[in-house]
Amino acid sequence: MPAHHVYPRRVAYYETDAMGVLHHSNHVRYFEEARVAMIRDKGWMDIHHPVGPYIFAVTEQSARYYKPAVFDEPLEVWTQIRRDGGRLAFQYALHSRKSLAVIAEGFTRLVPIDASFRVAKLPASFLEAVDREPWDDVWPPKC
Repeated sequence: MPAHHVYPRRVAYYETDAMGVLHHSNHVRYFEEARVAMIRDKGWMDIHHPVGPYIFAVTEQSARYYKPAVFDEPLEVWTQIRRDGGRLAFQYALHSRKSLAVIAEGFTRLVPIDASFRVAKLPASFLEAVDREPWDDVWPPKC
């Protein structure tokens, strides 16, 4: 069992650019899809808007690109989470399931806010669950 969440995804044709490769803007979308999938799969959707009371505002984001991905290429986004004070930090690694290469890596930091856009404190039970999640400092992991 991996120490990170795995989200499978294929490159859609409309996500490619004039060179026929996955457009760089879509990597961030894949990271967001993987983040929400991880929250859903961990059973944490009850705190995530619109189901729950917390909106998670992205306050920092980065991506580094290594190799191209092409139409219909099978990919996996590997995701991990940790607490960063009152915020949440996520790391992502986009892997090709075909070549086993790391396509890209990314990072986001999110702050929980309420419906009035004020910083909110997350429930202790959720933060304790996040604290139990493994975090690899060497990132991205190899396939």
